Amino acid sequence: MPYQDLGAFIWPIMVLIWVLAASYSRAAMHHRWQTRARPAPTRPPGRPIDAPDAAASLRVLWDAARERYARIAGEYGDYESDPKQVLRRPALADPAVPSTSRFIDAFHEAMALHTETYPPTDVARKYVEATETAEKAWTAACVAAEKLRASRFTTDERALINQGIKLLELAEGAATPAEQEAAFAAARQVLAKLERSAGTRLDWRVPRPARQTIDRLGRPPLPPA
Repeated sequence: MPYQDLGAFIWPIMVLIWVLAASYSRAAMHHRWQTRARPAPTRPPGRPIDAPDAAASLRVLWDAARERYARIAGEYGDYESDPKQVLRRPALADPAVPSTSRFIDAFHEAMALHTETYPPTDVARKYVEATETAEKAWTAACVAAEKLRASRFTTDERALINQGIKLLELAEGAATPAEQEAAFAAARQVLAKLERSAGTRLDWRVPRPARQTIDRLGRPPLPPA
């Protein structure tokens, strides 16, 4: 067959080969695009390998929370037992003050979760959170009490507060037991008068530990045996 006659057959074959090659190229490109766009398969969750470390970390946090709780309880107890501090920051003894109320609620929650031995994990985690909340609330209550001072009291009541502080200072520096006893007795009367006056408007009372401190220090010494 002459070469010029073969041209009629070769051209359609070349076109067919080009179409097949182009189709294959498009299919390959589409496959690569789908592979890149498809998110990587997620592995099924397994047991966390750091579970022991997490438990140990929680135990450390719980131990720190116990120290935090002891510090807050100690500072709060020192305040309630010191009548001078009660008079200088009376808002801390007034549950009607919002910051004091928040602290009391937070401290009671931490107290309810406080244990001497390491509790179950969920209780330990709640205790850590509760002591952190109580610490922040205690700091906020102290700051608010410093700012408020005796501003919630009337002029006459503020005069009684100042008189009570001076009598307590006099009792501390008394030269003789008789002078100390007299100063504490006078301070006790001033505080009782203050409570009667403020009690008509405020939910304020001298904390029992502060009363007990005055009673203990103001008691006359026993005679020698």
